[in-house]
Amino acid sequence: MEHNFGRDVKLLRTKRKIGSRELSRLIGKAETYISQLERGQIKTPDYNTAFQIMKNLGQKEDSIEDILYNFYFIKSPLRIEAEAEWDRQAELNAQDPEYQQHLLEMQIEAYEQNRYLDDEEEINRSIDWLADLESELSTKNKEIHDEFTFYIDKKLDVFENVIKNLHTIVLSMRKNKENYDFFTTLFKRDLTELNQESKDAIIKVLKEEYKKSHSYNGGWGEPPSF
Repeated sequence: MEHNFGRDVKLLRTKRKIGSRELSRLIGKAETYISQLERGQIKTPDYNTAFQIMKNLGQKEDSIEDILYNFYFIKSPLRIEAEAEWDRQAELNAQDPEYQQHLLEMQIEAYEQNRYLDDEEEINRSIDWLADLESELSTKNKEIHDEFTFYIDKKLDVFENVIKNLHTIVLSMRKNKENYDFFTTLFKRDLTELNQESKDAIIKVLKEEYKKSHSYNGGWGEPPSF
């Protein structure tokens, strides 16, 4: 069973005990809008309308964009803009063999991801599962925040650069596909499973690559210590 926005809206609306006319008014639409959407007369609403529907049905605002894209392929203006920028960058680098290899790897990964999403178990996940996942990720996000706060208090001299550099790469990912790929690939596995020898080897490679990038980008002398 495929995900259907109108059908899922009806499930959520019924669960929240909100009438279709009331929800239509809350999103600034004609009173028959939600009823038409649920019956399939409106196939795919625009992003802003879909966002307001999910918001008024109790979904957390910071998760709505991903829900709309991953389950219904409704793209936000920011996502459309980012994809256009990625396409422009790909066109500029189309003659670069290293880039072409990277693109091929990305296409293989995207194919595998889409195949996974098409799995029957995945597409039959319920709205309750989605709520559980939101709660779990929200809890983990708070735990990360709490741990960073603890270490900022106890080890400010160390964590000043850690926080600044983490902030830099995370905020760059919407516009820089290479940074996005690097960050998500690095943390898609549990790094605590690595033994000390493996950790030391990774740090050694990072230091060497950082030094090379420092020189390549026009830096003078020795790069800042690692």
